[in-house]
Amino acid sequence: MLKIRFSNQALKQNISAFFIVAVVIFVCALMGILGRPLFFLAIFWPANAVLLGMFLRFHKLKNFGSWFGAFSGFMIADLITGNYFLLTLFLTIANLLHVIVTLLLIRLFKLNYKQYNKGLTFLYLFAISAFGGCLAAPVFASLTVPYLPNTFMSMDRIWIDFGMWWTGEILNVIAFLPIILAIPERKVFKKYLEEYKQKPLQSKTLLPLVAVIVSVILTHFFIGPGAIMFPIAALVWASLSYNLFFVSIINCIVCMLLYNSLTSYYIAQSPDAYLATTISVRIGLLMLALGPLTLTIISLNRQKLYHQILYLANHDGLTTAMNRRFFYEESERAVTKEIEKYQSHSVTILVLDLDHFKKINDQYGHVVGDFVLQEFTRQVKAQLRSNDLFGRLGGEEFAILLKDLSLEQSVNIAQRICNRVFNTPIRLDDQRELNISVSIGLSYQTLPYCVPFQQLIKRADEALYQAKEKGRNRLCLESNLNLEHTLEVHPNLQM
Repeated sequence: MLKIRFSNQALKQNISAFFIVAVVIFVCALMGILGRPLFFLAIFWPANAVLLGMFLRFHKLKNFGSWFGAFSGFMIADLITGNYFLLTLFLTIANLLHVIVTLLLIRLFKLNYKQYNKGLTFLYLFAISAFGGCLAAPVFASLTVPYLPNTFMSMDRIWIDFGMWWTGEILNVIAFLPIILAIPERKVFKKYLEEYKQKPLQSKTLLPLVAVIVSVILTHFFIGPGAIMFPIAALVWASLSYNLFFVSIINCIVCMLLYNSLTSYYIAQSPDAYLATTISVRIGLLMLALGPLTLTIISLNRQKLYHQILYLANHDGLTTAMNRRFFYEESERAVTKEIEKYQSHSVTILVLDLDHFKKINDQYGHVVGDFVLQEFTRQVKAQLRSNDLFGRLGGEEFAILLKDLSLEQSVNIAQRICNRVFNTPIRLDDQRELNISVSIGLSYQTLPYCVPFQQLIKRADEALYQAKEKGRNRLCLESNLNLEHTLEVHPNLQM
């Protein structure tokens, strides 16, 4: 029964993959065929690069159904446009050979293509494709297609056709493969939408894109060999401003528009001019496309490294809470900012200290002590909001800054933390359970009349000292605070 279910599931996956790949490749191949000039090789052929990208990006497509779908898509697109069956068959084999050889070389060299956006991986992936699959396809075609009936490849110009096929494959890979690889995952795409809703696009954000559009428009008015150079500055600007997916799309569109303009320009002069210049134009466009993609990857890696270093500098390495310096800086900034804007009406400071933590270290060792601090941090964070500040002041002492809460709400959060820690035993590796507790001191101040943050933390620290003196495992409020009579006082709450 299990084997039958597995077979049915595999069959469904193959059928689904067949239709998805067949439709995509059919559309891509048809676009290339319809754009073929003068019965030469296609100047625009995204199908092979798209198929390679689909196999690299979507692992569920790596099955027989996908390969058969790709074969069908190539064949149907060519046959319905009037090509001959035998010629179509060999052209399809050449196209599939591009993808097969590239995938085999990636496996042979053990290239971690999933990390295409890190280090030199993208350049290695491009080199493998350019001198692997992109080269294998025209070699096979040059050795077979000229000898077929009704062929369009002639032995008289076999080296030109070979060069045009090879450079065309490379250009299509550099133009289309990065788009497929850089498609954002669903959760990343949702994150982009949330960021856009919170912070809509500003006019300055669109300036690099506008510069690219203007530079491409200029190429139509000043068409010629030098037109390839027009968008370079704008593409560099865009590569330093946008993410890799958006840059890949811009790069692809610019290259294809320039390619179309220059091809039309030279074909209008004469077929000989087109044949004499097309390889040079493709290599130039290849270099143009490679620069912005490489620069984008380098820029993104540097930004990521910067944020990682900044995070490590501002957060405690053991608990991931803010370190003392960063917590104080952010708290000072938060209090000052809220006072200036008059948006919040209160600031609450909680100072927390684990009870008898030294005994834990002495009895169980520092490894267990570190684990206790990590578990305690996790429990506390579960009770906080995303905009609350939580930092480790040192040792087993922590602090929290809450904004825009009433005194009753602040007390409830502090009490929940106290109860959660006390009622949640920590399970050690040897299955023993360790019970801990925390003492908390609370200071509260309404805005905009707020004392300096250092005084707030001092008042909360004094309240913490009272909690320690009164037996620990409790919350104490600073002495000048009075709860309303409607607030139910917890046994572990002291004023």
